[in-house]
Amino acid sequence: MEQSSFLFLNTTGASSLSRPAAKRMRAHITKTNFAKRRQRINNSISPESEIEKNTVARENFRQLSINNKHSAANENNLNMILPPVSDAARDPKALHDLQRLVFLEGIRPPVSASEAAWFNLIASDPALIESTMAIAVRLWSPDDCWQMESYQHSCTAINLIKRRIASTMTSTDGVLGAVTTMAFGASLENDDVAWNVHIDGLAQILKERQSRSTTPPPSWLTGLVVHIDRDSVNAIFNFPRVYHERILQILIECSDQSITRIKAICDSVIQLQKKIDSHDHQKFDSNLVAREIEEPLATLHYKVRALRTIDDIYVQATARSIELVLYLLWPSQSGAHLTLLAGELKEAICLFPIQGCSYMNLTSFQLMIGAIAADENSPTRAWFFDRMAREARALRLRGWNEPLSLLQDRNMPAGGLTRQIQALWKELCH
Repeated sequence: MEQSSFLFLNTTGASSLSRPAAKRMRAHITKTNFAKRRQRINNSISPESEIEKNTVARENFRQLSINNKHSAANENNLNMILPPVSDAARDPKALHDLQRLVFLEGIRPPVSASEAAWFNLIASDPALIESTMAIAVRLWSPDDCWQMESYQHSCTAINLIKRRIASTMTSTDGVLGAVTTMAFGASLENDDVAWNVHIDGLAQILKERQSRSTTPPPSWLTGLVVHIDRDSVNAIFNFPRVYHERILQILIECSDQSITRIKAICDSVIQLQKKIDSHDHQKFDSNLVAREIEEPLATLHYKVRALRTIDDIYVQATARSIELVLYLLWPSQSGAHLTLLAGELKEAICLFPIQGCSYMNLTSFQLMIGAIAADENSPTRAWFFDRMAREARALRLRGWNEPLSLLQDRNMPAGGLTRQIQALWKELCH
């Protein structure tokens, strides 16, 4: 049995103590016990303690990265320079160290076989490890030492990717993952130039892979672009992470017809949003409202509901997200109906076989739409809000005073829904 760390008063001979002396003794013991209790609680939840753990994790993984690079420099064979399985994949501790930096809440086990495979993919390729570290280290802290180390990881990742492109190993899933990760990192930095370069490289690699094999792109890529991390919904609000016309076209050519339907719907929602904004400024007459807004809106509602017939949990979530966007753009349902629909979206997200990382959650417009649509005091809204708020709190603890600045600096569409999103950002910052 575990021994208690509390102090206890032996009352043997207590009768010889005066009443004031006994009272002082009991007060001393009680004060000591409460002080020890506070210390245990602080040790268990201290942000500084968690930050220290993650700093150690960064140093451990940095040393692993250095070892990988040194061993690579001594080899002339490209297959030896870039082994199919890295030290991180063989070393559970190294994988845990990487997770500490990627997931702000710390280490967590995979929620499914698909997520376990994704974790293994991240740890299996040096280029993908370096690109992941570049993002994780840069966003961990604004301090110069972290930013410099992130830059070094980014340079290493780019050099490894260039070596792959010059070889016959371009089309591996690890390289696809590395370039996709670099694109995601550029979107978080609001670096449109770098983002377009990475997207162009990703498109070329996919094309090259397509020309060599009939094997379709990995399912995680389709999920990342369209469903799993809600990038199709993000694109409606001009914050795509990987969603791009060229990437979509390649995926469509690989016979994923759901992408064709979702892309067409998202394009139509963007156009409808512009018409509603024009109506807010110019006040269309009733005939123009019917023709330019209400008729296209009814068509979109029909097409979005039709997506529910597709037996794919990502498509189910995307359908409900877009349906909520339509109701928020042009209100026609009660708050109770929207809360119910937001609850369905929450249930779909909880069933995702691969959950998004902290930075995906913080930049997910799907989560924002769920929080806005649900009634203010409902458990459903609390779930969406808390999922984003905990990421924002974690970043503030690490020195990012304005964790949502990367979203606030974007040129988003005008209109009432955008104003609701911006109000949510202010709430998340408090």
